[in-house]
Amino acid sequence: MDKKVFITRILSAIVFGVVMLGGLLFNQLSFIVLTTLICGGCLWEYFGLISTIQSYSERKKKTFRILSTLFGLTAYAFFLFPFLNFFLSGLILMIIPLLFLMFCVELFSGEQRTFQNTSFNLLGIFYISIPFGLLHLIVFFVSDHNCPWFPGKINAVLGLLLLIWTNDTFAYITGSLFGRHKLFSSISPKKSWEGFFGGTIMTLIVAFLISMLLDTIKLQDWIVIALIASVVGTLGDLFESMLKRNLGIKDSGSIMPGHGGFLDRFDAFIFCIPFVFAYLLLTFFL
Repeated sequence: MDKKVFITRILSAIVFGVVMLGGLLFNQLSFIVLTTLICGGCLWEYFGLISTIQSYSERKKKTFRILSTLFGLTAYAFFLFPFLNFFLSGLILMIIPLLFLMFCVELFSGEQRTFQNTSFNLLGIFYISIPFGLLHLIVFFVSDHNCPWFPGKINAVLGLLLLIWTNDTFAYITGSLFGRHKLFSSISPKKSWEGFFGGTIMTLIVAFLISMLLDTIKLQDWIVIALIASVVGTLGDLFESMLKRNLGIKDSGSIMPGHGGFLDRFDAFIFCIPFVFAYLLLTFFL
C-alpha cells in the first residue's frame, strides 16, 4: 500500500474513532445526533447507489434521493423515544402508513419500473432505518426503566461496535497473513476462511475483556454478541459488497478518506443490530 494512502487511512480512522466515542459517551443528545447523522448518511448513499440504475432524469433522481432519504429518516425517528414504554408499540406501528405513502411516490414519477422502484424504497427502510432505530431500544432494554441512560447504559452499543471493529481488523490481518481458502470468492475475493476464524477467535477474546470492563451485560451475553458480530457482521459486509458489485461500484461514498462511505463503514453494524436486539429482547423477557 502507498505510504501516503496508509497515513491517510490511519488519520481518518483516528478521527472517526474520536467522533464515534464522543457521540456515544457524552450524553443522550449526542447519541441521538450521532446515530441520526449516520443513519441519514447511509440512507443518502444507499439511494444514491439505487439512482444509478433508474431511468429518471437527473433532476428526478436528485428529487427521488432527497425524498427517499427523508422518508427513511422519518421511519427511523419513530424509534427515538423508547422511554415512552406505554406508547412504544403504537409509535412503531405508525411506520406502516409511512410505508404505504412511499408506494404513492411512484404515482408521480412517470417511471415505468414502479414495482422495482417501490421495492428499492422499502429495502432502504428495512435495511437501514429500522436497524438504526433499534439501537435506541437496545439502550432501553439493557437499562432500568426509571433511568434509561447513563451511567453505563450505552455499553451494549459501544461493546458491539468494539467487537465488530475487532472482527474486521483481525479478519483482515489473519487473512492477509494466512488466507488460502476463499470465503465467498464471487462476492469478495479477498475474504478467506482463515481470516474469518482469526477474526472470530480474537472477537471472543475481546468479548471476555469487555465483560470485565463493561458490566451492564453478563459474560455469556457478550459471548453471544461476539458471535453475532463475527458471523452476522461478515454476512452484512458480504451483502453490501454484493450490492456494489451488482452496480459496478467500488465504494458507497467518500466521507472517510481511504475507507469509503457510511455504508462501507457500517455495513456489518447495520446487519448485527436486529440480531443483538432480538437476543436482548429474548433474555429480557425469559
